[in-house]
Amino acid sequence: MAEHPSSSVGGGASKEQLEEAFALFIEASKAIEAQQTQLQSEIQRLSNDLAQANQRLTDLLQALPTGVILVENGVIADQNLAAQTLVGLAIGQAWQTPASWLPTPMPGEYQTSTDSTARTVKVTQLSLAERQIVQIQDITDSLRLHIESQRQSKLASMGQMAASIAHQLRTPLATATLYAGNLGMPNLSPDKQKEALDRLRKQLASLETLTTQMLQFVRQRPQKTEMVSGQALLDEALAAIGPMCEKRNIGLRVQATGLQALVNVERPTMVAAMVAILENALQVSQDAGEIVLTGQSDGARLQFVVDDAGPGIPNEMMASLFEPFATSRINGTGLGLSIARNAVEAHRGEILASNRVEGGARFSISIPCIAEFS
Repeated sequence: MAEHPSSSVGGGASKEQLEEAFALFIEASKAIEAQQTQLQSEIQRLSNDLAQANQRLTDLLQALPTGVILVENGVIADQNLAAQTLVGLAIGQAWQTPASWLPTPMPGEYQTSTDSTARTVKVTQLSLAERQIVQIQDITDSLRLHIESQRQSKLASMGQMAASIAHQLRTPLATATLYAGNLGMPNLSPDKQKEALDRLRKQLASLETLTTQMLQFVRQRPQKTEMVSGQALLDEALAAIGPMCEKRNIGLRVQATGLQALVNVERPTMVAAMVAILENALQVSQDAGEIVLTGQSDGARLQFVVDDAGPGIPNEMMASLFEPFATSRINGTGLGLSIARNAVEAHRGEILASNRVEGGARFSISIPCIAEFS
């Protein structure tokens, strides 16, 4: 009897083919299931890693002594413990610097009072689209250390200056004593008496100036600050130096832009620093010469630049130019530039000196403008 080939089901695939296809399907399903299981395990592992990383970041932020606040659309969305302690605002409240915080002369710095203890904090902000990251740092201790370091440095400088002070005082004192003795001479004519009195007054005025400069030199931080525009500082400095320039027939050319910017300074101290720089330029200028004063602001810093047409700064004087009693002039006290530097640095500013390529010297004063934090 002849063999017939295996019949197909419904005229299609054979039974063996269907079984083979089903087996392949089962195998593929198991492979997919294994891959899904592996993928789920990987997702779970990554989720755990992410959760651990987030927890570490949270722990780190909570442990930071610096306050960090996340602000979204003007509202506190999150903050660490330090921020809550320093500011006292809760999540969900509108962000603003507390009304009890008092601005200092430095942009972004405030005086606060916690448990009757005065503290100084520095606030910085980083804007990211509709979000802001606010950082609040308690700088009280570092500021105290900085002030103490400055005080110790000044005490050391005062010790080194003792001999120089004695020398500076001895000459006018000896001269004043001589003129006072002349007044007691018998048969001294009225003209000679007047001459001796005038010279005595001049020496006493010199002593008073030196004493005043010494007191200005040893002062620390500004005592009483106020908000003032760069233009107001410029006007006061010009009012003081203008008559001196006219007396010497020295021109004073002023170039000013952006001086509506505000700074928080001790006005007399800052004006005195500007005048000291201008007086220095006046003293080295030839009669009928010219001094150029440039005032400008970029919104972040206020700058005054003084260019003179003098001989320039000797190379050997450059390193010690702002040191007390450093002077190359016979009648100079060497305190003017030192006082100017102290005043500028007390306001967290910077004072620089250099020689110009075209001749003469350039002095610049730069101090921070007031920054508003809302």
